Amino acid sequence: MPLWQSNYGENNVADKPIKSLEEQLLEAKAEIVELRASTKTTLTGSQFLTIVLVGPLFLAFVTLGVLIVWKTTSKPAEIAPHLDIILVAFAIFANPVTAAAGVIVGLMGDEAKKKNKQEE
Repeated sequence: MPLWQSNYGENNVADKPIKSLEEQLLEAKAEIVELRASTKTTLTGSQFLTIVLVGPLFLAFVTLGVLIVWKTTSKPAEIAPHLDIILVAFAIFANPVTAAAGVIVGLMGDEAKKKNKQEE
């Protein structure tokens, strides 16, 4: 019997493995979509507020550090008498910045733990 006259689509044994492969392909596609959705980075409201409130603190800290180094290297004679006070201020300013960094890292660690528990 020629191929064009065969009843290939009607109750043929060869269709059963193909359906199985199609189901596997659909399951694999669904899993890929799920994995893509779970790997997207999203911020919670508390993380966003923490970054918005603490971001300027980090920027000011970095700016102050850059200014101290720049002024000290460009005009050492003018800055040298005041360098101890400047470094004390910088050290005092470092405490809230370090605490804020600890809070941010802690929040992100808590979110990662929650996400891992949900996946299990």
